[in-house]
Amino acid sequence: MHASHNPHQGVAWIQRPGVTWTQLLAVIAATIAMVAAALAAPTTPEIMGDDTVSFLGKPSRTSVLVAADSTGLSLHEIRQYEADRLAASGYTGQGIDVAVIDTGVAPVQGLDSAGKVIHGPDLSNEGAVQNLATLDTYGHGTHMAAIIAGNDGTSKGFKGIAPDARIVSLKVAGATGQTHIAQVIAAIDWVVEHRNTDGLNIRVLNLSLGRDGVATSLNDPLSAAVERAWDAGIVVVVAAGNRSNKSDGLDSPAVSPYVIATGALDGKDAHDGVAKWSSGGNGDRNPDLVAAGASILSLRVPGSTLDQAYPEAVVGTRYMKGSGTSQAAAVTSGSAALLLSAKPGLTPDQVKAALTESSEDVDRRTTLLDGSGKVRPSTAVSVSTNSSVKQAHQSFPRAMRRGSWDDYTAWKGGTWSGGTWSGGTWSGATWSGATWSGATWSGATWSGGTWSGATWSGATWSGATWSGGTWSGATWSGGTWSGVRWSGYTSAAGTVVADTTKTLTHAG
Repeated sequence: MHASHNPHQGVAWIQRPGVTWTQLLAVIAATIAMVAAALAAPTTPEIMGDDTVSFLGKPSRTSVLVAADSTGLSLHEIRQYEADRLAASGYTGQGIDVAVIDTGVAPVQGLDSAGKVIHGPDLSNEGAVQNLATLDTYGHGTHMAAIIAGNDGTSKGFKGIAPDARIVSLKVAGATGQTHIAQVIAAIDWVVEHRNTDGLNIRVLNLSLGRDGVATSLNDPLSAAVERAWDAGIVVVVAAGNRSNKSDGLDSPAVSPYVIATGALDGKDAHDGVAKWSSGGNGDRNPDLVAAGASILSLRVPGSTLDQAYPEAVVGTRYMKGSGTSQAAAVTSGSAALLLSAKPGLTPDQVKAALTESSEDVDRRTTLLDGSGKVRPSTAVSVSTNSSVKQAHQSFPRAMRRGSWDDYTAWKGGTWSGGTWSGGTWSGATWSGATWSGATWSGATWSGGTWSGATWSGATWSGATWSGGTWSGATWSGGTWSGVRWSGYTSAAGTVVADTTKTLTHAG
């Protein structure tokens, strides 16, 4: 393992010796086979729906980029009072790492300083392409990361909500903005396993994505994955969804009652009300909070998919306006990082309690849409010493019983920490010798956890072929796909397109 540099990127990324992209695909194949069996089980009917997670890819369904007749809502405006008050007290997110599972992060100004962004493994279809690996070819992940912790390093420059927090980026989607639920859960598992590895301090996980068609968190693999992260001491902030106030339910994994499900305001203030496209709850599970999410001005990635598709949303040379519960979740993740920089001893349950108890009532409010109200990080610090916060403990039914989740780590003859795949042993190779912006990954393994399954619907693999050009028939340690049909085909351009039925979409 050695540190290498992507020619399009100013930060180090991991290139692991002896581990090929084909081998990683074999692990994904085994994951999908495992989850296919879970999906087929008669006790899990809730997870048979559409598994789509989108990254602003479909404006009619996900976040809508605003026309150029307005300059958008700046983070300076959003930061006023609450975040700026904490900054005046010395709390700017310092010492807190925020994991962002998204479309990658590009080294644009505000996210390009030394050590600002640490790149975890690229689990997207572009991970095998060296000049694309970890880069944000879609334009969504960079927008979110900048909202959370962007920082020009000057008093009047661009600042995110928690400008001194660090971003840990895990890329799960390429230029199409589509991904597979197995990749998302694999990324969550990586975050859990490496949250405190060699200098990391991942306390917050931002998921500006969602999967609709999930009525309950019970037996939902994605909900189980985020609950595992929550149990590990990571505050998980999730976009509620962009399916309108009358959606009668949140997207997964926001549907899990443990995480902080975030809806979007139609402006920066509580009197602006909830945006009409922000998903409403069903009474059993509603958004926990709302935050600014309309026309948010954040960093753009020149030449990315979104940048080219929505030129009217570009402002100046550096910025793009975007709306969605994705953006609102990023504001809330930054707020959680601020709270934890001030009160690092808080548990996830206590962070959630402090943020909800300190929130501001929203005009025209209904708990189906705005939960407890608008997030206020400075006020949350003030209430964090309340007995109700100190005693906060969530005890909702689990998405999956803990034993059953652990059972899924046995992969037909192998496990995460001991199984072999395509001739390579995952736990046998270490990360020693590689440095990520000062953090050395020594002896880390992908132990525990599971990858859940769905599909890579509609994704084009950017010229990279997958194990000879097809998914069907791939095996792992003697195991098969367990009935999952990935019959890919090779296009005239030499790319492989998956013939699948379930996808994931980003929520903003």
